[in-house]
Amino acid sequence: MQTRKLQQVGGGTYTVSIPKEWANDHQLEAGMELYLATHGDDSIVLRAAEKDVDELAAATVVVDGDEPALVRRALQAAHAVGFETVTLEPVESFTDEQRRAARSVVRNLVGTDLLVTNETEITVQHLLDAANVSVRQSVVQLQFTALSIHRSATDALVAADADAYERLRGRADEADRLFRMVARHLSRSLVSLEEIDRLGLTRPTLFDYYVTARQLEGVARRGVGVARAARRLPESLPDPVAENVRDAAEAARTVVDDATTAVLDDADEDLTAIALGGHERAVAEIEAVDAALFDEATAPFDGSTAATVALARALDHLTRTADRGAAVADVAARAAIRDRNV
Repeated sequence: MQTRKLQQVGGGTYTVSIPKEWANDHQLEAGMELYLATHGDDSIVLRAAEKDVDELAAATVVVDGDEPALVRRALQAAHAVGFETVTLEPVESFTDEQRRAARSVVRNLVGTDLLVTNETEITVQHLLDAANVSVRQSVVQLQFTALSIHRSATDALVAADADAYERLRGRADEADRLFRMVARHLSRSLVSLEEIDRLGLTRPTLFDYYVTARQLEGVARRGVGVARAARRLPESLPDPVAENVRDAAEAARTVVDDATTAVLDDADEDLTAIALGGHERAVAEIEAVDAALFDEATAPFDGSTAATVALARALDHLTRTADRGAAVADVAARAAIRDRNV
């Protein structure tokens, strides 16, 4: 880094000199037209070419093969990178299955539309303007969705509701869509400072939201795992066991809820401490329920191995849920230290 003094030229113009070696490294010459842009993070960017968000305007991907998975992966990858318009071209021609795969991908991406789908072209366009997107609100919605799925899964486990798994797996796709949207904006921000301006966020805050969203999507999937375990239970849990499982699951969800709220509330240090302390208590509570499964004096299933294994798997999902909450609390703790010192 070098420092330069701001010089005033005439009545309303200021100049800053550029080190000669910088000019040489970037092929800058006297008389060239340069492009200046200011951004919300107080940076002033100097470019030798007019480019920024336009770099993400469009992408073309050649699909070599007739497997539907090739289309799915190409569209999902280009969307995650942040391209506004994505065109797929086949080496030969797209099959009906590949076109159906494209429609399926678009249904599971927020704010996208399928513009063209025929044998020679598949084109998808992203329609949401970052200026109209609230990443924070998306995380709030993901928080609600993930915890709701997890709560419903706990009810299904206690009642041995085998049908809940399919219902909740569909709802978990909504959590995945929300996470993919947050991830897309983070990816775009790595290329375009203008994306950050439109979102009204700093890069550190956007990254904190991304990590939080990733953990919340994982909480939703853990809930689906709990519901999957319910399919292996021959009957509803006995009342004492059901009460302990409900309490343990609620303790795990509370860690996630407190930690996420801490991140969203500008790294609230009190909530962060509560979440981290709650994690230790939740894990201990889950371990106690798990230990009771293999205690001959308190074994709740009269020797039913399948039921014991199913509940043990569900309890593992609860432990990992609490761990995801602790990971979010770590995000809040790092943000608090950053905010105090940067």
